[in-house]
Amino acid sequence: MSHPSCSFSAGYAFLLFQEESSVQALIDACIEEDGKLYLCVSSPTIKDKPVQIRPWNLSDSDFVMDGSQPLDPRKTIFVGGVPRPLRAVELAMIMDRLYGGVCYAGIDTDPELKYPKGAGRVAFSNQQSYIAAISARFVQLQHNDIDKRVEVKPYVLDDQMCDECQGARCGGKFAPFFCANVTCLQYYCEYCWASIHSRAGREFHKPLVKEGGDRPRHVSFRWS
Repeated sequence: MSHPSCSFSAGYAFLLFQEESSVQALIDACIEEDGKLYLCVSSPTIKDKPVQIRPWNLSDSDFVMDGSQPLDPRKTIFVGGVPRPLRAVELAMIMDRLYGGVCYAGIDTDPELKYPKGAGRVAFSNQQSYIAAISARFVQLQHNDIDKRVEVKPYVLDDQMCDECQGARCGGKFAPFFCANVTCLQYYCEYCWASIHSRAGREFHKPLVKEGGDRPRHVSFRWS
């Protein structure tokens, strides 16, 4: 543990209340200005400093834009670095305006605090919109005072069989790799990855694997 004199404040804190009524009481004590909530807080060195309060409504974590469309994880993207104030409906509207075909958007929340973790998921109803989104790789999230460039990747599942051999070459185990290149967009076991990606034009494809918190990441991959 760091010594108090050597620690630095990140400039924000999370508050977890036992009762929902306490959250409402906090909101009632705030001052609203330009749609934002502020509470005056005093310290030994500063008196009545307005600090912004950002309560999170659990219903803002999910938004279904088109309930007639089934959610297909193979047409779902992971959005990293989502600003915490951004609601699912706003993420859906931004992505639909850019690529069209959005049927669902979700904001990932902490399992204990239920507060946004800074990531989200967007499901599309068609392959064209999905490919357009992952091909962009980055997107500018613009809403009110939010203007941030964030990364977009395919949403990687950890319970998929190899699309090439359906588990025949890997003892029925789930496929560890997903190829995000638009010429592939498939899950592979190690054997099939080596076989398919030894072909000309595919040798430089990089696999994605699923990491904690639903966060897909690139891994280095080399065959001896």
